[in-house]
Amino acid sequence: MKFGNKRTHLSRLSRQIRKQRIGLMGGSFNPAHKAHEEIAEVARKQSKLKEVWWLVSPQNPLKVDAHMLPFHERLNSAIQLTWNKPWLRVLDYEYQLQKAKCFPDNRASTVITLSYLLKQFPATSFVWIMGADNMVQFMRWRNAHKIARLVDICVMNRPEFTYKAIASRSVAALGTRDSTYNLGSSHKRKWAYSFSTRNTLSATKIRQNIADE
Repeated sequence: MKFGNKRTHLSRLSRQIRKQRIGLMGGSFNPAHKAHEEIAEVARKQSKLKEVWWLVSPQNPLKVDAHMLPFHERLNSAIQLTWNKPWLRVLDYEYQLQKAKCFPDNRASTVITLSYLLKQFPATSFVWIMGADNMVQFMRWRNAHKIARLVDICVMNRPEFTYKAIASRSVAALGTRDSTYNLGSSHKRKWAYSFSTRNTLSATKIRQNIADE
């Protein structure tokens, strides 16, 4: 299978994305599914993003290794799902950082990933996209407060987690709440919550359905 633009080396994108808004979605993608796709598409439209990048994690520190498909299977599932969307890139950026021993404990870390991206693309406005389920546990992330200072954050609704997310301790850490349309527009960090996504599909449900067959 030809990867096309799905694993483009980021060093080749510097001029193309300069002064653009780029959405970032990290995660295990274990496997990638339609809810991921919907979140990316709605976030792109509402936050006026040039592209969305899926950063497939070699390993999510908050998830058990035994439940994790091999990295390249997860990467390929994301590529196959998005092959016809040129605005959506699937990248092994964190895998490459891990190979280069950029993570102190050899486990992917969002704050370190963002630090490298911001150094590599200083003129680009990055917006971190995450589902409401991740907002609930955001305070468990390493250096959560620092992440909120590095980039604007767009929280996309997941129906089962709406109220838990809005009532979570993460709200205080994220700072100033604004409209999704204003994300990535200034140096003052802010976040927004979009109620537009309704898909209840999850990777956990997909794995359970496969196991039940």
